[in-house]
Amino acid sequence: MLPGLSKAEARVLGLLSYGIVLFNGCGITRLSHGLAKIEQVPAGRLRQRLREFSYEAEAKRGNKRREVKVEACFADLLRSVLRGWEGKKELALAMDASTLGERFTVLSISVMYRGCGIPIAWKIIPAMQEGEWRPYWEGLLSTFEGVVPPDWKVILMADRGLYAAWLYQAIVKLGWHPMLRVKEDLSFRATAEETFSPMGLRVKRRGRGWSGKGEWSEHGERMEGTVIIRWEKGYAEKLVVVTDLNEKEANAAWYQMRFWIEDEYKDHKSGGWGWEQTKMTDPGRAERQWLARAVAMQMAEEWPKQTYGVYKPTKSWVKKSKQKQAKKRYHKNKQARTCQGELTLTQDAAQEHEKKQPSAQPPKHVRKRERAKQEQEAKRLLRQAKREERKREQEEHRVQKLCEHEERKQEQQHKRERRLRAREEREQERLWRLQWHEQIKRKREQRLARKQERMARRASGAAATSSALSTILADDQPLASLPKPP
Repeated sequence: MLPGLSKAEARVLGLLSYGIVLFNGCGITRLSHGLAKIEQVPAGRLRQRLREFSYEAEAKRGNKRREVKVEACFADLLRSVLRGWEGKKELALAMDASTLGERFTVLSISVMYRGCGIPIAWKIIPAMQEGEWRPYWEGLLSTFEGVVPPDWKVILMADRGLYAAWLYQAIVKLGWHPMLRVKEDLSFRATAEETFSPMGLRVKRRGRGWSGKGEWSEHGERMEGTVIIRWEKGYAEKLVVVTDLNEKEANAAWYQMRFWIEDEYKDHKSGGWGWEQTKMTDPGRAERQWLARAVAMQMAEEWPKQTYGVYKPTKSWVKKSKQKQAKKRYHKNKQARTCQGELTLTQDAAQEHEKKQPSAQPPKHVRKRERAKQEQEAKRLLRQAKREERKREQEEHRVQKLCEHEERKQEQQHKRERRLRAREEREQERLWRLQWHEQIKRKREQRLARKQERMARRASGAAATSSALSTILADDQPLASLPKPP
């Protein structure tokens, strides 16, 4: 899976990943004690081997020691996923940022697969570290250049908090297709339109959608592509996604796969391997431990086909195990034989006691009367059982009717609430339109008033000019010729 690792590093990584899957946890104590029984080695020695896998070279004993380069394994992890892929050559990736309390911030890229995520690249930094994430994301994406064949269709999804123009361009540069969620108020201008407007205004009702080509702008950076908008029923916010795919190829439902990465975080933490309980404080060591969990995730997806072949139990341990199991079977069979013998003796004693008892039978009329009583009692019990069955059916029918009545009542209440909400939305839309028309009317009146004022000023200016000329020069007075220059 990871040919770039040395033989010793691959052995320890295999032990870690196998133990994480087998013992359902990544705690070093749990792994060392559990794997020590399988490997038949002292737990303390194995614990130190597992711990040194995440150490840097300076922290290890001895000369010529080296540390695991996690960045060199990202491309091989993706190749391993592609190698076992079945079906269409389509791959969905998601990038996201998660935190571990106030200790770490994890920037990761994962393959979305069967409702979960398989990490293939990550960068762990201190949670309170200041600065941009752009160098980290660009470094993670650069490790995948030329890894995916050109005939594969790869989409990379990200939440709206990660959108940036440089990220969109970096994904397109790899030959992949970005599907990045953006904010609703991002300015957008569709093809053949002249002005920009917020993207969210194109869908105003739940259950509707819109898609089209155009250009959008954020902080003065204009980008071109396809915008997909969808507002599903039951959701308070709209889904606005930008991509470079055509309108016919793109589908807003693909973005729902991005939420599978939340299940991956749950598997890493409280829902699976308990990473939230780690005592690590060094981001570099945490990255190396993430490598073991990433390999374990791929092993878990292939389980139980995946087998562990780094080490095998010794022959002496196998022999002792077989002897122990044979001894358990012997004692179990011995106890079963003893119980069976006691049961047989008890049955024989009971049969002999019955033979010794006299077989005195009551008279014929007494037996007849007893049979009649038994028949009557059986009929009475049958009638009683039928009455109880009818009562139970009636009670179930009554409860069912009550449930149906409550369901109809709740459905009517929901319909009433939906109608009220729809009415309020229509009323808000009507008020908004009235305000808009009033604003337009006021603006039109203001323009008309300014125009009239300009016309009045022009008319008064022209009248003043004509009166001044008439006072300076009389109509019958000729103009004197100007003197000639010397």
